[in-house]
Amino acid sequence: MKIKISLFFLLITKLVYSQENNVLGFYCGYSGSGTVVVDNVSYLLSHKNYNAIRRLLYSKVPAENFLGVIVCKRLAYDKKLTLTPTDLTKIEELLKSREKVQICGGCTYHEEVELSKLLHSQEEITSTNEYFFESIDK
Repeated sequence: MKIKISLFFLLITKLVYSQENNVLGFYCGYSGSGTVVVDNVSYLLSHKNYNAIRRLLYSKVPAENFLGVIVCKRLAYDKKLTLTPTDLTKIEELLKSREKVQICGGCTYHEEVELSKLLHSQEEITSTNEYFFESIDK
């Protein structure tokens, strides 16, 4: 019985953690901190691990796809990363993707938005640019 209970709690913990990894948010929860996805990309940028950022284009997590597209485009613009033809094709696919990105803000705001709509939203891209691109130039 103890094993079943332990397995149950392990499964619940894994489900909650995996859901958290799928959320895009820069100021979430009571603490107003970034989500796991945002923190991971920030870490990769601060360590100039640009190839790992490129791999986000091919992730199965839409929040990672979003950050992969905007950060890779900026890195390419700044000539810090050369995108391959395959990368550019993948970006075009993601710009049309109907996958849902979970977004949070603060402790009460939560929404799902299509990846294509999010990528085409200048307001979202601008706020993301401010958050991430400060760490590129450091």
